[in-house]
Amino acid sequence: MTQLRILIVEDEWLIAEDHAAMLRAAGHLVVGPAASVKAAIDCMEGEELDAALLDVQLSGEVSYGLADTLREKVVPFAFVTGYSPSEMPARFAGVQVLQKPVVPAVLIAAIMTLFDQQSAGKEEAGQMDGNS
Repeated sequence: MTQLRILIVEDEWLIAEDHAAMLRAAGHLVVGPAASVKAAIDCMEGEELDAALLDVQLSGEVSYGLADTLREKVVPFAFVTGYSPSEMPARFAGVQVLQKPVVPAVLIAAIMTLFDQQSAGKEEAGQMDGNS
């Protein structure tokens, strides 16, 4: 299995640590956890992220702007939240929404799906640049 660098953005410490432990147990490297958008942006500096897991509601702020930044950087992400997919802004239609609490098998499967998306995106970008 490929070891991935995964950013966790979650303001509830126990949930963040639980998700981090699941990912580490599966052999991945955890970036963060970050409890705010600013902390997440600070964590991202100098990092080559493979994926990110974002809680929507972070102590009075939402992570949608961070999700937009990740999309611009071509870093696949999923929301891990109590929100339902129908409550998400339309621009995030098609983004995975994992309902809390998340069991390890579901979290790891979501990460592998994100990795597959990232790999496909890199291959597509290479073809557009004339590299194959």
